Amino acid sequence: MASDPVVRVYLVRHGETNENRAGIIQGQMDTLLNAEGHLQAQLCGERMKDISFAFAFSSDLKRTLKIILAHHPAVILVEDEGLRERNMGEVQGVRVGQYDKSKLPKYAEAGEVFTRRVLTWWEETIGRHLPSLRQTALIHILVVSHGAFIATLCRTLVLHRIIDPGSNGRIGSCYNTSVTTIDMRRDKRGTLVNYSDISHLLLPVVEKNADEQPL
Repeated sequence: MASDPVVRVYLVRHGETNENRAGIIQGQMDTLLNAEGHLQAQLCGERMKDISFAFAFSSDLKRTLKIILAHHPAVILVEDEGLRERNMGEVQGVRVGQYDKSKLPKYAEAGEVFTRRVLTWWEETIGRHLPSLRQTALIHILVVSHGAFIATLCRTLVLHRIIDPGSNGRIGSCYNTSVTTIDMRRDKRGTLVNYSDISHLLLPVVEKNADEQPL
C-alpha cells in the first residue's frame, strides 16, 4: 500500500566522550570515546544485532566508532563528512558558559547553514530515492552521527511536515548512543517512531549536550 513505510532509518548518536562529561564544546574536534562511551556503543550494537541493515552511514569523526556494526560485518559502511557535528569555530574545546553568546564565534557554522546541510544530506541520501523504491520488504538503514545533527534533523523534518512527530512530544537533547527511528513512505513523508531512546543503557547518561548550545 502507498501508505506503508518502505524505509526505516535508525539515527544513532555516538557514545560518551570525556568532553561530553566535562561540558566541553566539541563541534568537529576529532575526540575519542571514553570507557563509558565504548560500553554504550557495545550495548547499542547488541540492541540492534538482529536488524538486517541494507545500508550504513556514519560521520567520519572518530567518536562515531563503528562498534555498533560489530554484528554486521557484511554491511558496507559509508563515512560521510556531511554527517559531522556543527562546526563550532573558535569555541571548540571551550566549556559551556565560557564564551560570549552575544555573537557568532569566529569560523563557526551559522545555524541556518548547518540546518541546510543537515536537510540536504537527508534529501540526497534518503528522500530522493524513496519514490523509486519498489520492494515490499522494509529497508533498514543505519546512520551514526552527532547530537545536534540528529536533533536538528528531526526538528526540521517535523517543522517542514516531512515527518509526523507521532507520539513524541518535545524534541529535546539527543543522548549518547540513543536510537531515533523514522519510518518513510514512497511519497517522501513519514513518522518519527521514537526519539532518543536509551532503553538499552545500564547507567545514567550526560543529559546536556554542549554542542547543542545556542551560538
